[in-house]
Amino acid sequence: MYRSSSLTLFYKYLFTPIWGGMFLFGIVFSWNMNDSFSHDWSRIAALMVGWALIWLIIMMIRLKRVEVTQDNLVIKSLGGQKTVDYKDVEWICQIAFINPIMISLKYSDKESGESKKILIIPGMSSQLFKFNFFGELDITKFIRERLVAFKPNYSKELEPSRWLPAGLIFLSGIPIFIVMTILSI
Repeated sequence: MYRSSSLTLFYKYLFTPIWGGMFLFGIVFSWNMNDSFSHDWSRIAALMVGWALIWLIIMMIRLKRVEVTQDNLVIKSLGGQKTVDYKDVEWICQIAFINPIMISLKYSDKESGESKKILIIPGMSSQLFKFNFFGELDITKFIRERLVAFKPNYSKELEPSRWLPAGLIFLSGIPIFIVMTILSI
């Protein structure tokens, strides 16, 4: 039916290390310069990159390849795959104002008995020319419909706010930008 993006492995294993490595190399290189502008810039950049890397590492850890079928979700990893029944899914939420578009899903793991949260990047074909930050993709609607079919008492009210991750990213950046402003004075 639906699959996560073919770029999931790129975002999970390559994007954060390459992006972070390039910026950290630039910061270290400029930190060792003798002029004060480069040194001040590298301190400010180190704060920004550190803040961004924290969020990217969270994404990297939670990002999974997923296949969505009529009966269940199949979560794939390098070590194998795990089948999650819709009755074990606690909620689904398509995160707003984040690019690439991501879906957050919380489920109860049968093996460990713990609740786990994962992120899914939907197939890119479902994202083409979708510039609507307020609408949901077909995959999100499909999974929600399957949840209702397998759990009649499921309610969209159980889902966290779509805006919560973007709000947390913004709020966590405020102290960083305040410190950056102080350092640049």
